[in-house]
Amino acid sequence: MNDDNKTRILRPQPPAGRGNDETHNIKSSGSHAGHDVEAEDEPRTRVISSRSPKRSEETSDDGGYELAAGWLVVIEGPGRGCTREIYYGMNSIGRGSEERIALDFGDTTISREAHAYLVFDEKQSDFYLQHGGKSNLVRLNGAPVLAPQPLKNGDTIEIGDTKLRFVPLCGDDFTWEAANP
Repeated sequence: MNDDNKTRILRPQPPAGRGNDETHNIKSSGSHAGHDVEAEDEPRTRVISSRSPKRSEETSDDGGYELAAGWLVVIEGPGRGCTREIYYGMNSIGRGSEERIALDFGDTTISREAHAYLVFDEKQSDFYLQHGGKSNLVRLNGAPVLAPQPLKNGDTIEIGDTKLRFVPLCGDDFTWEAANP
């Protein structure tokens, strides 16, 4: 088969009615005798996230990118199935694009700025959740967060109408400092 017989064209298809969701479906198409045809026997290609890693403000040996300490996975609400990285230090959570953890999936009950904070303390290898002082409560495993609370693997965080599952990478068994002597 030569390139004239079959060509794939990949075009991003933005999700309908999902706001600024970064998960896109891409259609795989073929060209046969000058006509575009849907490639029914071809596997669909899917871009999981188009977000690039965040650039670190400090120069480091890791290429200048912030190191992920864990993830939040949307398990209920707009953006279900999407993930967001958790970085070292203070991570503000909100709908705004400037937040370290931007939950920009269309849940307007989440404040634009600092609805909550998720903290990774690299010296203790611990994660904490605290509220951002907004009128809508933040909940951890169903209980309101009124003071900083420690997080453990699998905890459920509720912010607005969105539920997130906490998945740590760093902890007692792994740190970037130990992995990069």
